[in-house]
Amino acid sequence: MTFDPFRPALLPIMLLASLMPMIAACQMDSRQQVLATSNTQAAQRAISTRSFDTGDQPRVFQATIAALQDLGFVVDRADAVLGTVSATRYGGNLIRLTVSLRQISPRQTVVRASGQINQVALSDPEPFQRFFEALSQALYLAANPIE
Repeated sequence: MTFDPFRPALLPIMLLASLMPMIAACQMDSRQQVLATSNTQAAQRAISTRSFDTGDQPRVFQATIAALQDLGFVVDRADAVLGTVSATRYGGNLIRLTVSLRQISPRQTVVRASGQINQVALSDPEPFQRFFEALSQALYLAANPIE
């Protein structure tokens, strides 16, 4: 019996075996993603971090969820104890945001967001600005209910 590479049963196996190195080469680990951003760490931190004059972390947490939902995100995970929210927006591009909250004083809470678009680190300031504007509005509405 001779080996026939075009035998129908062996073709899918051979094709898969030849594509595996290429598929593995396309994946980026988290270290590569962090290093792929075009901003310096300080510049990225300035883009993705805002301080709010409130020590009411539960209110900021709820406003964060509301802001993400207002922007069309689906909240995947929310942990009030850790102060983290992860959300995804589906569409032309897959966008993932992770937001962390930290109360730094009795009257101040820091909110930091990080994101990815199609598994590439988000470094454009515009999406962060939209998120923080929505968060500011949600905090304002929570503090000033309409009667």
